[in-house]
Order: sequence, then structure tokens, then C-alpha cells
Amino acid sequence: MSFLNPILLAALAAAAIPVIIHLINFRKPRKIAFSTLAFFQELQKSTIRRINLKRYLLLAMRVMAVALLALALARPFLPPQVAGWLGAPSQSDHIAILLDNGPSMMQIDETGPYMDQALGAATEIVDQAGDDARFLIVSTHGELTSGRFMRRAEALRFLEQMQTVNKGGYVAQRMNYIQDRLDDEPGGGGRIYWISDARKTQLEKLEGGFLAADAARDWHPVTFIRVGGDTFRNISVTGVEMTGQTLGAGIPVGVSVTVRNFGDQPVYNAYLSLEIDGERMGQYEISLEAGREQELLFEVIPDTPGIMRGRALLEGGTHTFDHERYFSIEVPESRNVLLVTDRGEDGTRRSYLRPALFAASETGTRINASHTDISTLREYDLDSFDAIILESPQRVPDYLQAELVQFVQQGRGMLFVPSEQGSMDNYNRFLARFNAGSFGGMRGTYGRFEEVASLQPLDAGHLLASELFESEDEEELRIDMPAIFHYWRYQRDGDRGGATVLRTNLGEPLFTEHSFGDGMVMVGTMGFSPGWSNLSIKPIYAPLVYRMLLYVVAWEHGGAREHILGAPFDRYFAEFGTQVTMRLNGDEIRPETSASARGLRVRYAAHEWEPGWLELQLDGKKTAIAINQNISESDFTSLSISETRQFLSELVPVAGVVSIAGYSADEIRSAMASISFGREIWNWFIWMALAFMVAECIISKKYRTETADG
Repeated sequence: MSFLNPILLAALAAAAIPVIIHLINFRKPRKIAFSTLAFFQELQKSTIRRINLKRYLLLAMRVMAVALLALALARPFLPPQVAGWLGAPSQSDHIAILLDNGPSMMQIDETGPYMDQALGAATEIVDQAGDDARFLIVSTHGELTSGRFMRRAEALRFLEQMQTVNKGGYVAQRMNYIQDRLDDEPGGGGRIYWISDARKTQLEKLEGGFLAADAARDWHPVTFIRVGGDTFRNISVTGVEMTGQTLGAGIPVGVSVTVRNFGDQPVYNAYLSLEIDGERMGQYEISLEAGREQELLFEVIPDTPGIMRGRALLEGGTHTFDHERYFSIEVPESRNVLLVTDRGEDGTRRSYLRPALFAASETGTRINASHTDISTLREYDLDSFDAIILESPQRVPDYLQAELVQFVQQGRGMLFVPSEQGSMDNYNRFLARFNAGSFGGMRGTYGRFEEVASLQPLDAGHLLASELFESEDEEELRIDMPAIFHYWRYQRDGDRGGATVLRTNLGEPLFTEHSFGDGMVMVGTMGFSPGWSNLSIKPIYAPLVYRMLLYVVAWEHGGAREHILGAPFDRYFAEFGTQVTMRLNGDEIRPETSASARGLRVRYAAHEWEPGWLELQLDGKKTAIAINQNISESDFTSLSISETRQFLSELVPVAGVVSIAGYSADEIRSAMASISFGREIWNWFIWMALAFMVAECIISKKYRTETADG
């Protein structure tokens, strides 16, 4: 017999209370010789013996009643083997174990690796179950290696082979899987053990599911077993981004790498390096306080067109699974841009966008510009262009809208510039297809040249002004901002509103970027002819418009492509055919492919994928996609026992939450015994305590205290 709450055995001390009361009340009468009573002495001896016997019997009953109540509070139970011998029904023969094998389980405390502690707990659960029990063991990360119930011997062998992996996490999917498998078993019974370090970011992935999604369903109860303590140290590379556009060979591009200290202690003497195709591009020394992050910038100059494979490498720290962040850069031979304008442009409405674009095509940026009228747009093969600039159409024909939506979805960029004579209803229907906000009227009058606003001042860190001006550190930029005479008033769509690239001094958007599908739409609220603003006569006009065009043309921020572990690979490739070959870190993969209106769809579950590079070859054309771990895996912050219980209770029925942090092997064995499927017998102790109290009352009714003194 064992106890679920052994700490409450301290209540057994209360059994001493009746004894103490008895000792206080028991006073020996003083003996005084009195000759006339000598006759009764022999008679009294036999009577007092009977009274003392009753008194000690009552005392024993009171002590037993209190002791049994104290034992009941500690929740005694019989292990399953003993319960089976006594004929007690077991709670279930189906036991599911959800075992956390993610990167955070690589941590080590004073009792060893977290994973070893978790495997020890799982092994004890299997060992201590009944002979007829069957086990479903499921990991939270990586591929699902077992999807069936096993007998004890097979389950123990399976646990011996489990280890931590640096793969995607699927805790919500695996919990759903376990619940469904238990439902499918005869009788529908079962219980779930979840062994983990209670990492906050992992538990949060359960939000919105289970009870919140279907409160009426009969969810199986979960017993959560926490391993590990609360302190940790971890520094990680959290992201790699392009700070400029990769437009061709020989043109520099910035690579920004972010490093974060997730731990509760400062980190010193760490080093961050950047490698391109195995060659080191530079290195920084890093010192970070707890909870802080740092962004470091490298410059990369592509030698030739093609695919560049890069890696940000961090040296230092305890855990290394997140010290590498992969990225790939596709350096094009050229960027093809199609400028689409409306027919009937006269001298007063002549735009300066076209000459700026064609001037850019004469530079080393390798931009190939083409021009057409909107009425002849359908004669062009849009798949041959990287971006479309739709300048000042009075209407966007309905027959073109679907083609433009598909163009952006497939990974291209589009700049939409309205006309002062445009149809607001037509524009808004068009923008609604991209979830790109809407127009709501105009401000000012086109061609009147009366200032209603100006361009909001730019700072040196603005994405269109970065490295545009030569200035000393912290030197204030002094730019004569263009006056704006007329513009459309524009409103973004709530949380999906995108990012405003340029705005007026009144805070209203001028150009706003929206992601859509795999591409991007930039919505403008004014055109580039003199009737909108005097931007064209300002020195800033040419470089500002030029950079905006580059931003639209190379919307991918350098062509970097990335897939995050934990999600299925699901992408469209419009420019490719049907013959697909995929290799991840050299191993060939056979994906599922299908043709659709958006292009060739390539899908793969990606459960077994690890960080690295995914190389695709489709009909002879090659590309590369970086595969990286979800950054949430780097945050080892754990919830306390009470926080875990409260959090889980809102998601699933909770049978219990216990911690085995710092436990030895023997203590883990005892803890697992206390939460096994044995028979709880605390109610037996309650009934026995009641029986002693009833017996004490009956005896006390026939026994009077004064009898003892008589």
C-alpha cells in the first residue's frame, strides 16, 4: 500500500490528542487508610479492573478513529498487482504516454538529462501497470514512429530507443491523435500520461483546442508529469533577413542576423559568424544580458547568378541545436518588370515613373523594363515577369483582376498607383481580392497645386532611405520634403493591414505593403505626375522612386526562402513543370504534387525533417529553401506546477499534475507508483474510522465516568 499525498501523513500526529487528554484527566486518587472500608476492598479490585479495561478500550477507539481519518487524507491506494489479487477492478487496460522529446529535453540538471528522467518515469509507468495493460507511446516531436498499442515487453524496448530530436513539434496534433485512439479502443476507456518539462511555448500550442473546441466531447483525463527545474541558459540565432534587394551578381546585399539570450544569466564571449557556400564572410563577438537580443549586419557580394546557400553560426553557450540558422539567396540574372499604363496620357498628366524605371534598367541592377497599355496586357506572358506596376488605370477590368491575383499569389510583386479619375468602387473591389484595404474619398484637388499635406520626414533607418545619405552617426537628416496637392484617402484592413512604407505628415498612408499568397502588393494613394505633388522637382525624387521600384521588383528581400519545422511543406511553383526532385541534406524525398490554377503544388508532411537546405529541381530548374527550427523551441521558460495545472484544466480533464524535478531513480519509482492505475482505498479508511466512532459512542453510552470513581 502507498499514498498519493504522503505529506499529509503528518496528520497522524493528531492521534496523540486523545492520549494527551486521557493523561490530563487521569488522576490517581490519594489512598487514605480507613478501617471501616476494609470490608469493601476486595470487591472494588474486580470492579476497577473492568472499568479500566473499558477506559483503555475507548481510548484505543478514539486514537484509531483519528489515525484512520489522517490516513484517508493521504489517499492510500493498492498497486495494480495487489488490487488484482484482491479482485478490485482496474481503472483501465489502455495507457497512453505522450513523451516530450523536443530540443528542450536536452537540458541537464543535478539528477541528469531531462530526457533520461522522462524515460525513467515512462518506464516505471509501464512496469507498474497490470499484466493485461496495453500501451500507446507517442512522441511530441518528429515522425510518429508507433501508432499502435503494445504489450509491456515491446513498450519497454520502444522506450529504450527513444531520444531527443531537433525536429518539428506537433504536441496539439499528437494529443488529438491519442484521444482519438483511446476512443477507438473497446470500452472507450483509458488514461493519458504526458511527460514534459512544462515549456510555456509548447503548452500554448494547445490553446483553442480540446475543451475549448468541443466541450461536449468525453475527453480522456491527462496526468501531467513535469521533469526539470526552473533555471536554464540558452542563446540562439533567432532570424536571418535581407536588408536590401538581391538584384544581381556584383551588387552588395545586407544580411541581418538576430541573436537572443533566452536565459536568465548574461552571456559573454560568444561569437557569431556568417558563411556563404562554406566560406566565412565575417565574425562578431557577442555579449548579451539576460532576455536581450542583438541584431548584427553582414555585407554579402554575390559573385555569380544562381543560388547561394548561407548559414549563420553561433559559437558559445550550452545548447547548440539552435546555434545555426540556414538561409538561401537566389541571385537572378535579371529582374523583369512590366509597366502597365492607361491610354490617353497628355502633357499635363505625364508621369515621371516610366523614365525613372527605364533609367534604372540602364544601370547595373539588371532590371529589364517593358511597357504596355492596359488594353493589351493580356497579350503578355505574365509568368515571364517578376513584378507589374499598374499605373493610373481609371478602372481595372474584371477580366484582368483574376489574372493579377494569381500573378501575386504565385510569388510576384505588384505596385498599384491610382488615377485621379479612377472609379473608387472598382478600385475597392480590386483591392478586396488581396485583402489590401480600401479607398474612402480624396483630399485636395488634382492640378490645383495647393498644398494639403507633405511627405513625412524620413530618418536614416527608413527602408527606402537606408544608405541613401552619407551622414555622421546620429546626424539629423535635413531634407526639403515634397508638398502633396492631392491624394486618395486610404484605410487598411485591421490586423491584416500590412506595413505603411511612406505616409504624409498628417499620418495618412501614401504607400502600403501587403503580403498576399507568396507575393506582395504595394498600394499607392497618389501618382507620379506633377498634378499630385511636387515630388518630381525635388532632389529626393529619383533615388526615392528608384528604391521603391527596387523594393517592388525584389519584394522577397533578397530572394531568401525559408520553411519552419512543425508545419507541412505546401508551396506553389508557377514557373515549374511536373517533374519534381527534392533532397533534404542529401536525402531524396518524394513529395505529393498536383496541378492547380496557381501553378504546381508541392506538398509533404515534413515530420522527419531537420534543419538544413531543401534542394528542389523541377523540370531542370533548381532552387533551394532553408529549413529552420521554430524559434519557440529555443525558449525554455517553464510553467510552475500550479500554473501548469491551471493552464491545462482549461483545455483537458486533468487527473493530476506532479513534479519529479530532482528525484532520484528510487524517488521516481515511488512517484510513478503513487499515480499508477492502482486501486484507491481511502474510502475504506473513512468507513473504518466511522465504525470506530460509532462503537465508541455505544460503549460510552453504557459507561459513566462517575462509575469509575465510585
